[in-house]
Amino acid sequence: MITISFKHLIVAAVLISATVLYWQSNEKKDAKSAQYKTRTVERGDIVQSISANGTLTPVVLVNVGTQISGTVAKLYADFNDQVETGQVLAELDPALLRAQLQQSKANLLNAQVAAKIAEAKLKRNRLLKEKEFISPEALEIVEQEVESAHAQLAVSKAQVERDQANLNYSVIRSPISGVVIARDVDIGQTVAANFQTPTLFQIAKDLRQMQINISVAEADIGQLHIDQSINFTVDAFPQRKYTGTVRQVRLNPTIQENVVTYNVVAMVDNDDGTLLPGMTANIHFVVMQKND
Repeated sequence: MITISFKHLIVAAVLISATVLYWQSNEKKDAKSAQYKTRTVERGDIVQSISANGTLTPVVLVNVGTQISGTVAKLYADFNDQVETGQVLAELDPALLRAQLQQSKANLLNAQVAAKIAEAKLKRNRLLKEKEFISPEALEIVEQEVESAHAQLAVSKAQVERDQANLNYSVIRSPISGVVIARDVDIGQTVAANFQTPTLFQIAKDLRQMQINISVAEADIGQLHIDQSINFTVDAFPQRKYTGTVRQVRLNPTIQENVVTYNVVAMVDNDDGTLLPGMTANIHFVVMQKND
C-alpha cells in the first residue's frame, strides 16, 4: 500500500502552480506580440524587375596611337580637353625621320640618273643594231639594264613615299572630335611601335550619350529584349534615378567558375554630364509593369 505524505502533496501543489503560472505568462506574451497594423488602401504601380550591375562607358572610345617609334617632343592636349578632327595632339622628335627621308630622296636622284643613262645607252644600241654593228643578244642585255634601272627607280620612289609618310606620322592628330579621357605619355617619353601600337590618348566622341555594359546571369537573360526599359542609380548620386533602354543582348557568354553571364548593352542620355566613364550603375530591368 502506497502512502503519500503531506510534504509530497505540498511539493506537487507547488509544481502545478508554477506550471500554470508559466503557461499564463506565455499566453500574455503571445497576446502582446500579436499586434496588427492597418493602412488605407491606395492605388500605385507594381513593377517586376531584375537587378544587375554594370559599368558606364562612352559609346565611341578611340585609342590614339602611333605607327612609328620615337621620343615625345611636344604635347598639345591634356585630360578633359575638347579636340576636333585633325587637331594636333602631340609630336615625336622628327630628326631621324627627316634624315632618312633626305637619304631616300638622294637615292631617288641617283636612280633617276641611272635610268636616264640606261635609256640613252639603249637608244644608241638600237641605232647600232639597225646598222647591224651589234648582235641581237647585246641589244637584249641593254634592254634588261633599262628595265632594271626602271625597277630601281620605282623602289626609290616607294622608299621616299614611305619615309615621307613616317615623317607625317610623327605628328599625332585626333581622328575624331570629342574629349580626351586619358593621356598616357609625357614629354621626353620614348614610345616603341615595333611589336604593337602604343596608346597615347583615349578620346570619347560624345559624352552626352553613354552606354552601360551590364553582366546578366543566364537565369535572367531570357526575360530581356531590345528596347526594354531600365532604371538605375550611381553611387555618386544615390537619390537620383536614371533611365535608359536596352540596345543589344550579346550572344557571347562569359564563363567564370561555372557561372555563365551575358553582356547586355544599354543606352543612356547624359545631357547634364553627371554620368562619368567608369561609374558603377545599379540597374533594374523592368520586366513587367502595371500602373495605377
